[in-house]
Amino acid sequence: MNSVTTATVSLGAVTIGLGILAWHLTKWWRTGGGGGPKVGPPGGGGGGGRDPKVLIPLLSSMALGMIAVTAAGGLIGTAAGFVLDTGSLIGNWSLTAATGTATPEVTRSGLKALTPGGCALLCIYFVILTAMWKSGAKILKGKIAAGVTAGVMLGLSAGFSGMASVALVTMTNTIGDKITGVVL
Repeated sequence: MNSVTTATVSLGAVTIGLGILAWHLTKWWRTGGGGGPKVGPPGGGGGGGRDPKVLIPLLSSMALGMIAVTAAGGLIGTAAGFVLDTGSLIGNWSLTAATGTATPEVTRSGLKALTPGGCALLCIYFVILTAMWKSGAKILKGKIAAGVTAGVMLGLSAGFSGMASVALVTMTNTIGDKITGVVL
């Protein structure tokens, strides 16, 4: 059994992931995060009424996507692979259509694998975010779906987001192994 994903990420998928993140961060910056009217920064500078807690659903679901895309298979890994392949296809097409550029693979080398304890924690994390999504308002559901999609697109990249994913997978493995008692 292969314990490391064979998925690859293209520049198009990374562009989609960064675009989703940029969209949500821009909306948060312009509105203060509450979804209400625009809140300008006081005195022309500073953070205004921006509440960083509003970003928790987006960022926590991005973390789920980054971890899920490292799963080698199963329902979660297969679904993440499908989202990644679809994002690569759409992103590659849009980059080529919009700019005429090539869309190379930008997958990081030395992919980090989930341990059995890390996989167990991924399943628990998936259940928690599914419960949040199920019980949340429409705007929360949109943030969670967008965050998971962006996380899947960015999780295997060779850039900064890929390094963040390595840290998340390492943390997931460590915590999952300790909680479940798995010793490798």
